[in-house]
Amino acid sequence: MTSVVPSLGDADVDVLRVSDLIHWGQPRVDLVGAPVGLDRTVRWGLPTDLLDPSPYLRGGELVLTSGISMRDAASQRAFVASVLRTRPAAIGYALGVVDSAVPRPLIAAANAAGIAVLSVPPDVPFLEITRRIAHEQQRHDAEELARESVGAILDMVRRGLASPVVLREQLDAALGAVPGVWVLAARGRVLRPGGRSLVGTTGGHSIAIVPATRPGPPPDDLLGADVGWSGPADPGALAGALREAVAAASLASRHGASRGPRDLATWDGLIERLTPEQLAPFRARLLAPVADYDARHRTALVETLKHLCRLDGSVQAAAEELFVHVNTVRKRVGRIEALTGLSPLETRGRAAFLVALAAAG
Repeated sequence: MTSVVPSLGDADVDVLRVSDLIHWGQPRVDLVGAPVGLDRTVRWGLPTDLLDPSPYLRGGELVLTSGISMRDAASQRAFVASVLRTRPAAIGYALGVVDSAVPRPLIAAANAAGIAVLSVPPDVPFLEITRRIAHEQQRHDAEELARESVGAILDMVRRGLASPVVLREQLDAALGAVPGVWVLAARGRVLRPGGRSLVGTTGGHSIAIVPATRPGPPPDDLLGADVGWSGPADPGALAGALREAVAAASLASRHGASRGPRDLATWDGLIERLTPEQLAPFRARLLAPVADYDARHRTALVETLKHLCRLDGSVQAAAEELFVHVNTVRKRVGRIEALTGLSPLETRGRAAFLVALAAAG
């Protein structure tokens, strides 16, 4: 089955928001009053002429009313107060049934609570609005399912559990024949790169595959502050590019700037990609015994260890910075080795201690 998710621009349209309704065109609704609450999510539409519809609301509704039950300003404010108890998306008021304009007390009460008020023209039935909301929700659900379907395959390819060949149909349909692709990844939101793309979501990541139009990094208009990216890759060899982009996305989310392959090939890139489970043994087996010895004997082994790691194992340089004799440093090194089985004077031992120190923050 082909699962191709069309690009819809950079905006996050995974949910229907009040601002989307205003831009529909058909069926027409118009914002009246202050532009507040436009980012609220619309779950569905509920027509009602009850003065207190709160028992039938669950939150996130566009509450549609003709105003029949509102006889005066006090009842209009009472209606708004009842609706507010359920955290609505917005209030829609039908024109031409009771009033030719939305009552000002209703607008003022809703806007004061951060709720948008929409006017519904006389020729627009509430049914059209509720049907459109349902249609948009179904479309969003279908897109999400398609992304999850693609994302499941991408994750299997990334983990080496499936061949990139399984993506050939989706890639051909979404991108056409391209010699190379970039893989983009971000955490916590859906990537919408525009143009030709195949987008999937998996494990909290959104992954987009786009045509690579040049060597090197993707253009800036494809990158956001939280985007990780891979170098150009052959469409038939995506596993490495997927791993690269997802790892880079983790760095990008921490630093607030896009990250790519070069950022992964650094000491900081390596340390930040290690999970807490991977770091824990270094902290527990290498640093904890030394710190415990310091606490019990009032020594300075951890401080000495930090200097030696920073000074590439130079005993002389460490002694000068610590204002102690070189033999004192050597004795401390002997104690550290006795406690941990590793020496900070040896390259591999020092590398392990560097990881332990990084794990300790």
